[in-house]
Amino acid sequence: MTLCVCIKGKDGMVLASDSRGTFGDPRAVTAQNDNMKKLYHVSKYVGVILAGSGELGAMVMNEISEKIRSCNIEGVTPIMNEIRRVLIQRYQEWFAGYQVMPVPGNPNPVRPTLVVLIGGYEVDSAGKPTIQKIYSLNCHLNFAPMLHDYGFAIEGVAQYALYLLNRLYTPESNVDRLLPLAAYVISETASQDGKVGGPIQMVKITSDGGGVTLNPEDINNIVSSNTDRSKKLRSMFFGE
Repeated sequence: MTLCVCIKGKDGMVLASDSRGTFGDPRAVTAQNDNMKKLYHVSKYVGVILAGSGELGAMVMNEISEKIRSCNIEGVTPIMNEIRRVLIQRYQEWFAGYQVMPVPGNPNPVRPTLVVLIGGYEVDSAGKPTIQKIYSLNCHLNFAPMLHDYGFAIEGVAQYALYLLNRLYTPESNVDRLLPLAAYVISETASQDGKVGGPIQMVKITSDGGGVTLNPEDINNIVSSNTDRSKKLRSMFFGE
């Protein structure tokens, strides 16, 4: 399983994910791998996160990333359209005859799950960033583009993250405040649900500097700083 988060702020965006892959039926015995790559910084102003079949997603993202680089594609909508085109083509090639969605009582195989979050900036004719957008593409909806226009998007084990973002997120927050928030919703979810875990992956995208993939040391510092924030939240609740 997984948890993917994309959040808009007044001066940038944050994309984050866990690193855990869960193998087996979640209702029974499962195994885990905490080295799954889920977050891709595919262009200066756009990031992509995968949820679902990590191996399948990685193979498709290698193809997509090469096409984006070779054709110099930029902007969140053009990149979303290219990702959608490749995904539809590959799924039709690999899983022809598979059901798009599970049908009760129908034993035919269903396509492997893959959901893609694409977050970033549109760019104008001069290549300068304009507005922020977040899209998702879901294999069970034949990768129809869905626009998330409420400030953030979540995929995977979403319940705890949705609760926390509804309580703590404000669109006026700057991007440096959103970094600990994104890390917090992932680590808090991991503390409650074993299908989420492993090292956190993060990309910060701003209109003036483009995208930066945070290194593990910086992410660990953010996670550590959230320990103090959790203590302050508890103290404020009890009026201490």
